[in-house]
Amino acid sequence: MELQNIIWQREGNIGVITLNRPKSLNALSAPLFHELETLITEISKDDNIGAFIITGSPRPDGRPCFSAGADLKQPPPPEPRSTEQIVFDTLYAMSTRKNATGLAGSAIALDDLGRIPKISIAAIDGICTAGGLELALGCDIILVAETTQISDLHLRNLGLIGGAASCSRLARRVGVSKAIELCCTCDIIDGKEAHRIGFANKVFPSDKLMDGAKEMARKIASMRLVSVAMVKATCNAIYDMDYNMSYRYADACAMALHMGEKEWQEKRQKERQK
Repeated sequence: MELQNIIWQREGNIGVITLNRPKSLNALSAPLFHELETLITEISKDDNIGAFIITGSPRPDGRPCFSAGADLKQPPPPEPRSTEQIVFDTLYAMSTRKNATGLAGSAIALDDLGRIPKISIAAIDGICTAGGLELALGCDIILVAETTQISDLHLRNLGLIGGAASCSRLARRVGVSKAIELCCTCDIIDGKEAHRIGFANKVFPSDKLMDGAKEMARKIASMRLVSVAMVKATCNAIYDMDYNMSYRYADACAMALHMGEKEWQEKRQKERQK
């Protein structure tokens, strides 16, 4: 697939996805999401990729930028939709994971980020708002630069709440009260504040962000990949199961991994002898 809206770079056992629409502040268009969804599917099947990074191209003037959100210049649906049609489209999207509305379709790509066994790392500098925030929240790990500008401007600019369950995802990261504050005030926070409230795993000087992201990605990718996938699955299980079920699920995963440990240890020993 020829990529026109994103850049994909492989560096050994990691990869970097760069949103590449700098003139529009890396606005998230339907074609971009289609490319992203296709690429995520390919990454999930690639046994040579252990982790990958999502970041954004700088603005034309060189200032950093993650994404300013959905491309509002996209063509609207051909006809205004009735209330009945909106309900139908919503139920259709929920049941099929396909977008029936003609909008960006971000929920599908973000759902895929959570489902695949590989670890995704958002590396954010500059503007990260609206759909850009939704994309970041879909990643397993978030790293930010001190100069990043994170916000959710849906309520102020459109009178709406964010899509792709962004309010729920944000509440999971920073707590319910803080998520309500950020979504309802539309305040902008920098990297240090994002790290302080638990939105970001780590904060870096702007010129060190990608080095830090790649170092973390390589560290993760050097581990036993099936075990990394199990870590991701069992950690996320707390959102879908009660305590007893998540405990049993994690225990079963650990037992399954032990069954293949000898083969993995032998493989690792051979790699060290090379």
